[in-house]
Amino acid sequence: MAERVFVSTVINAPVDRVWRVVRDFNGLPNWMAGMKSSEIEGGKDPSAIGAVRKVTLDGGGVLRERLEQLSEEERQITYSVLEGPLPVREVLTSMRLLPITDMFWTYAEWTSRFTPESGKEKEGTQYLTRVFNAGFRQLKRHLGV
Repeated sequence: MAERVFVSTVINAPVDRVWRVVRDFNGLPNWMAGMKSSEIEGGKDPSAIGAVRKVTLDGGGVLRERLEQLSEEERQITYSVLEGPLPVREVLTSMRLLPITDMFWTYAEWTSRFTPESGKEKEGTQYLTRVFNAGFRQLKRHLGV
């Protein structure tokens, strides 16, 4: 049975500034701890739907993720995990940004649908929640806010 994780935050920076960082499908190691490097397989444009990034983790593991959607209008990026050392499978993840217009800040949400490994439903949800919360903290640090 598919599970879902939802994590949100407010970032004290204009949405366009945050989007410039988040939309770079090959730029995850620039702001996310634990990511050593990223390369787009086959020399594709990182903003091309279907582009696959190979992320090498600090511990030596490798994640392969495919860009499924990149919407400038909705400021949303969606990607699937093809393989990697995760306690979940069939992962589809999105990050969406919305402007908070009265303060020029950003509302950000990171969601994921996935199938947990059998008997590890709680672990998968807890793992992704920790990763997304840490990612938002690191994104804020990267932006200096």
